[in-house]
Amino acid sequence: MAGEHREERYRQDFKAGIAAFRNNNLEEARQRLESAATGLESRALTYNLGVLYYRLKEFDLAEQQFRKLLDTAQRALAFYNLGLIALARDDQTAAREAFHRAASETTEENLARLARAKLRELKAPVPARDWQALASIAAGYENNIGLFPDSAPSAIDGSFTETIAALSGTPLEEGKDALKTTLQLYGRDYMGNDRFNAHLVRGLAAWQRTLEGGRLELGLGADQAWLGNRSREQRARLAGKWTTRGCALGSESALCSLALNAEQVFAAPRYNAYDGQHYQAEARYRARQGKWLGEAQYRLEYDDRENFDTGREFFSVSPIAHTLKLGLDYALTPSFDFGASIGYRFSHYRSAHRLLVPEGLLSIQRQDNRVQVALEGEYQATERVSVLLKLQSTDNNSNIARYDYNRQTATLGVAVRL
Repeated sequence: MAGEHREERYRQDFKAGIAAFRNNNLEEARQRLESAATGLESRALTYNLGVLYYRLKEFDLAEQQFRKLLDTAQRALAFYNLGLIALARDDQTAAREAFHRAASETTEENLARLARAKLRELKAPVPARDWQALASIAAGYENNIGLFPDSAPSAIDGSFTETIAALSGTPLEEGKDALKTTLQLYGRDYMGNDRFNAHLVRGLAAWQRTLEGGRLELGLGADQAWLGNRSREQRARLAGKWTTRGCALGSESALCSLALNAEQVFAAPRYNAYDGQHYQAEARYRARQGKWLGEAQYRLEYDDRENFDTGREFFSVSPIAHTLKLGLDYALTPSFDFGASIGYRFSHYRSAHRLLVPEGLLSIQRQDNRVQVALEGEYQATERVSVLLKLQSTDNNSNIARYDYNRQTATLGVAVRL
């Protein structure tokens, strides 16, 4: 009990130190944060102590704190701050080296942009534009691949391979404006069940402007999707996004975003019921506090599709859907993270289904309630290579029995960041 009490006191000192720092009471912040450091170990505390010492012009102490982060995921951020310290000491050679490392190693666009700007001020060579690449391959097993209803006498289970590749970069940049491009490739191939194979190519080009309170993006995108190795649909997308870090509720480090998308869907002839428009709004809050990382996400989707009309029967594929997802990760060690998430989706189909039943013709407005639970683990084997494990369960309950289903999926894979 005494140990728990002391740990809680240290956490309170940490929170009070952050609050004092934000109020520009640097001496009180120092007292509180140094007290917290006697009993807590966290990257957030180390970073904030480094920033505090920098503000107090105690550069040796600041450097000690930031160097502690060089073997962590905050390595690039640590190099950027070491560059600022070198500038304060008028050591331009060390500053150039630190900013170059930050610009070259970071995967965060804002940090890369800041580091490159410092290099330009120092008239130093700027590293190539911040292009990042990701490739992953995984093997998995899934039951009920075809999403058969619970009442079906049997379902199809099977193993699959999953591949993901992504490339993003900033080919053009001028001051606060930049052009960001992304390309994503996805594929899932089932062993012995080719008709369920799914593949996707997605591209986006977006103009970005960095403002005092955050970052604004406006872009155009396109998709090509295949199902069963045959074309399913193409999409053209108008996308907008606002991202800000000014949304912390307390002492946590937070990132918030609001995204709006409008899509025109061009379905292949065999899927022409899905021709139409898809609209989406999404709000996301992501925060880190010590070893914890939490995320809350709300998504609203509106579909206006052609739907499927046989003359006697009618099937709507135009829902209004609300999705709420909560996730929480914990860093068990500097190399291993474990997380869990739960999501709930409510779908209301605006037009009533018309179904042939033994009693005649049934008219019913479809409503679905879907719950999805996932457990995930990531082991960072090296700075660029991670091993990923994911277990996921999905349960969909509908007021039309044929749309009831449940599915469980397990995947194990390796991801490489380039």
